[in-house]
Amino acid sequence: MGKNRAIKNKNKVRNKKVNREAVALFFALMAFLSTYVFVFPYKSGIIGRALYLIIISIFGDSAYIFPFIFLWQFILHIRWSSELRGRFDFVWSFLCMICISVFFEAVHFVFKINISGGWFGGNLYQFLKELFDAWLGLSLIVVFIFVLFAKILRLSVIKFFCSFFVNLKDDMKKLETKAEDSNKPGGLFMQQNFIDDVFTCEPGKPNIVNRFDKEEKKRKDSLKEICKRQKSIDDMVFNYTLPPVTLLKKDDTLNFTVNKNELFKRAEYLRTILADFDINAEVKDIIPGPVVTRYDLVLAPGIRIQSVSNIMDNISLAMRTASIRIVPIPEKAVVGIEVPNPVSAIVGLRGILESDLFEKSKSLLTLVLGKTTDGVGYVTNLVLMPHLLIAGATGSGKSVGIHTIILSILYKARPDEVKFMLIDPKRVEMHIYRDIPHLYNPCTMATSADIITNPREAVVALKKLVLVMEERYKKFANAMVRNIEDYNSKMAEMGEKKEFYIVVIIDELADLMLVVQKEIEDSIQRLAQMARAVGIHLIFATQRPSVNVITGIIKANFPARLSFQTTSKVDSRVVLDMLGAESLMGKGDMLFLHPNEIRPVRLQGAFVSLKEAEKIISFISNQNFPRFYEAISVEIERKGNFVVDKENKDLISALKLISERRRVSQDLLKANFGGSARATNILSILEVEGFVSKPEGTNKWQINFDKILKYLEANNI
Repeated sequence: MGKNRAIKNKNKVRNKKVNREAVALFFALMAFLSTYVFVFPYKSGIIGRALYLIIISIFGDSAYIFPFIFLWQFILHIRWSSELRGRFDFVWSFLCMICISVFFEAVHFVFKINISGGWFGGNLYQFLKELFDAWLGLSLIVVFIFVLFAKILRLSVIKFFCSFFVNLKDDMKKLETKAEDSNKPGGLFMQQNFIDDVFTCEPGKPNIVNRFDKEEKKRKDSLKEICKRQKSIDDMVFNYTLPPVTLLKKDDTLNFTVNKNELFKRAEYLRTILADFDINAEVKDIIPGPVVTRYDLVLAPGIRIQSVSNIMDNISLAMRTASIRIVPIPEKAVVGIEVPNPVSAIVGLRGILESDLFEKSKSLLTLVLGKTTDGVGYVTNLVLMPHLLIAGATGSGKSVGIHTIILSILYKARPDEVKFMLIDPKRVEMHIYRDIPHLYNPCTMATSADIITNPREAVVALKKLVLVMEERYKKFANAMVRNIEDYNSKMAEMGEKKEFYIVVIIDELADLMLVVQKEIEDSIQRLAQMARAVGIHLIFATQRPSVNVITGIIKANFPARLSFQTTSKVDSRVVLDMLGAESLMGKGDMLFLHPNEIRPVRLQGAFVSLKEAEKIISFISNQNFPRFYEAISVEIERKGNFVVDKENKDLISALKLISERRRVSQDLLKANFGGSARATNILSILEVEGFVSKPEGTNKWQINFDKILKYLEANNI
């Protein structure tokens, strides 16, 4: 059914394109013939000469517009992007020719110029002259011609006049503000003499940099046309539609306004506070944002940045804020002081999804993180990271940030393009995603894929994912490509099936490291080092960023860091290798360190409510897109009550060894099989299959000898 529908859609598009090109060819021919008839009327034969005389007698000299009408129709039909309006274009063209005929007749009557308006012009102008006057009738005809030309050329007269009056109003406001500023004696900042009269503050107010409005004006003109176009493209190949942004609430920051007088007062107050501590500075720029406002200070010569950082708590107390952040900005040679706004706005996900930054991003793993301090949406690419480490205290907005990341990918990728392997030891954060067709679990079939909540199951799933990575490397080597992008491009040229990206998200890494640190660390290390080329990317989150959880191995392979508010400076150093996260305000306030950047950028995370997320999940799940993905080469078969891994030949040898030695340990397996990773893998399989177990509170393995004996007998060993 889906293939037949896709073929029908392709045939319709192909036939429509052929018909449009044929009509364009017809109009090109008519433009050429009409031009020849009007330029060489007596060389065009009896029919051409007769048509010439008839059209000239009816329309007068305005008949020479006929070739241009046909030429314009040819341009509209040959341009596939232009919208055809059929009969309306001819109606406007016909009315325009009549108005031009009347205009020629009026010019002949008023200015005595030898020009003819034909039958239409002579009769209609007499009517207008009797009804109005000669000059008034001429003015009305000029207005009609202007409006009809705008209709033919697809121009909006209302938008033209509105933009004209808006620009005129803005120019008048600018002149009024300049006049008011010039009448003031000294402005906000009076001229001051600093050390040795070297540094002076020029009189006047600091510049308020507001890039927020410019960013929001770069949207598409019609959201409905975008959704319609996107749906038609997807239906031609896949019976799947990306969720529309209308499922989300509108962004509150779109109505964000700046009280300039309040900003100037706070800037002057900040300068006064610094002056009380003998720090002479000038507020150069004020960059307001929806949550935080940054004041860029130019320090006087001889003033160190550390002198400002040392009184950070005093500045915060004087500004009546919970915390401030001081950051040097080398490109502007200033020191930025980020002060929370008295009233903050909630940053919504919809405003960033509608921006050009997200729409023009071609990557399927485009992540929406939030907005910068000046209100500009921040979008990044997970492929370039290639893994992301998220940390933050309880209530800092970490879970909402994970939801935002997942939903931003769902707005870009189909289920056959990106898969999610979700590990949620807390069991409460990711349960809403269990019905989406994007779920992936290498241990189960596609129809049985679910969110992984058991730490032991997570260990086995990550080990299986390592096997998936190795299988993909073999496949890419046979295809003679280096990464998944080259492989998918080659498969697209050959018409073969592409590989999908796999995004592994662990919501609470600390819980896994507490229970199965030894078993899971080897898999994480291998995936973090090698999985990027085959399209596997890791996103780990934790609310306890200690050295026991975020080990040196993990930090070395996770160059991209995202830190929400932390409880101490030590945690900030563990995550970002620098201070700053402890000074954040919480509720989505974050610092993002990109691998290609030296300093982290401060962002306000986009907020998505649970109801909004459920609407998106419901829209996706209601499409009933089939869950499918190829199983890895390690096939699983059941014999009796046991699950047997065909390619794991070490399992039988390990069971034999345990039955002979009557004990089990990682050192014993390592001595007989070689390698810590291999011994850990065998031990985890033994535990999952129930051959061995470790009761809580003890560090000694208990062996189920009866089960081992039954298994060996069932396999004739």
